[in-house]
Amino acid sequence: MDSAGYGRYVSELSHLASRISVTPWQTSEAAVHAALNGQAAGKLRELVPAQFRRAQGAYFTNGAIKDRVTALLSGQEAGKRMPFWDATCGAGDLLLAACSGLALKTSLSETLDSWSRLLYGQDLQPEFVQAARLRLFVAAAARHRARGDIIRTVPEAGAGRFGRVHVGDGLAALRAATRFRGHVLLNPPFGMIGAGRDCTWSSGVTTQAGFFLLAGARALAPGYPLTAILPDVLRSGSRYRAWRAEAEELLDIEQIIPMGRFDRHTDVDVFLLSGRRRHPSAPVSGPAQWWLDLEADVRLGEIFDIRIGPVVDNRDPHNGPMVPFLTARSMPAEGAMGEPTQRRAFAGRLLEPPFVAVRRTSRPGDSPASRVRGILVTGVNPIAVDNHVITLKPLSGSERQCAEVLKVLDSEQVARWLDERIRCRHLTVGVLRSLPWG
Repeated sequence: MDSAGYGRYVSELSHLASRISVTPWQTSEAAVHAALNGQAAGKLRELVPAQFRRAQGAYFTNGAIKDRVTALLSGQEAGKRMPFWDATCGAGDLLLAACSGLALKTSLSETLDSWSRLLYGQDLQPEFVQAARLRLFVAAAARHRARGDIIRTVPEAGAGRFGRVHVGDGLAALRAATRFRGHVLLNPPFGMIGAGRDCTWSSGVTTQAGFFLLAGARALAPGYPLTAILPDVLRSGSRYRAWRAEAEELLDIEQIIPMGRFDRHTDVDVFLLSGRRRHPSAPVSGPAQWWLDLEADVRLGEIFDIRIGPVVDNRDPHNGPMVPFLTARSMPAEGAMGEPTQRRAFAGRLLEPPFVAVRRTSRPGDSPASRVRGILVTGVNPIAVDNHVITLKPLSGSERQCAEVLKVLDSEQVARWLDERIRCRHLTVGVLRSLPWG
């Protein structure tokens, strides 16, 4: 299982590139626009098996995110003849965003010579690289045709000029590079890999994108820019606090923009990060604003003991006394419940009611009632709690405070705050502790 099926789209692009020079521009314009705006991503879903796409983390940049990157680049170095490097170029969408601001020369041949000196890229899949080269040719040819120029350069010669866009391991290339004087562009794989013993910011299975961002930053010469599309877990996840600190040491971060879902076909929330390689001798300018926060005299964590349930049901032994066992499935959608009817042998920490139980799963953009699904748990016996549930136990022991926090969690203000603060599919203890109270 591989990307060979994408070769069919490469053939379509080659045919389109051949038609640009011989057909009236008005008859080619719509097909060219489609080829440069979203069609490559659609063909990826159509021609490459989903299992392979997920395994490779292959998501092509298109739609609102590509438009945002294009606008960002057009206001920065695009007109300054600065090289652009996309180490995971896929079908070339970020390189297309970059070259949209590059100048045209007198002829298409001269433009291709100029652009090919400025555009660098790698991808592990040969079909993606072929598509990227052809789309870059189509983009240049289309701008010349729109200007009224006559095209004499054939697609084969044009696409062959982009020799710096080639098959290769982008992460290895970034790690081998030093003091690249250009603009690094990244839409890295979103898949999970083992962190490795030499990883200083994570352990176990972690997101691949984090390695690409840090490698891209280290590859740059001081003062040169980086723009990246990254999974939101890096921005808002508590386990990536050390990664954020390392990114701040390498980059003067200029913008962090939550973008929501990558696209309507990809259930991953992302953010846009832009910054510049920091001079090693310069002091760190201070922590980046990874999220907007609200001023508050009191946070939820100062009033409630907030924890994840300690029971990992499919792993923990069934030892100890039989006790009531609370799971996310046994919780009602809202309101209150008494002692759970389900029981389990458990010798670990139990929690005495009253407390509030919150499902850890939470989808950004949900209605306020479902962004934080909390219920009041009452009763007289200590309860074992599953690790898919977060518990909020009032330090005062007051059931009244439990009722108050349910109203707070169910509010539209909290839903909006959470959508800004964390767009992962799981709530974290740290986020709930930091929630403003009152």
